[in-house]
Amino acid sequence: MRNMRVIVLLSMPLAPILAFFETYIFGDWEFVKFLVVLMVLDTLLGFVKHWISCNVSSKAYGMIGKKLLVYSSILALSHVLATFKIDGVLVESFTWFRYLACSALIVREGVSIIENSEEIMPGLFPKSVVRRLKGFNTSTGEK
Repeated sequence: MRNMRVIVLLSMPLAPILAFFETYIFGDWEFVKFLVVLMVLDTLLGFVKHWISCNVSSKAYGMIGKKLLVYSSILALSHVLATFKIDGVLVESFTWFRYLACSALIVREGVSIIENSEEIMPGLFPKSVVRRLKGFNTSTGEK
């Protein structure tokens, strides 16, 4: 019974904060689950890749925090652009950006998983596919 009082006392001030967060910052938790699964797989495969090549570094763990910050910012931006209202009317002009941002994050993690898998076990994917994917991994997007 004592725990129930603590839960009620904590949830009362948190409920409006969570509602605000879900409405104005981010609300698609189903997508986040998929993205987290790919991020965890990518991180594990990256660790194994560096373990095999004997160059594990703590610097990589800092990159995880940076990735979380950037991904969270992109998701918040895409949510705001897709759900903002003017005079109570939803403006759907930027809904495409939400689809683009979410798809880009999923594809980026997927490509990274394929690259890490190929480094761990060469020949797992056809060389033409790996070459094509690595060609997009530049600052300009060109080969």
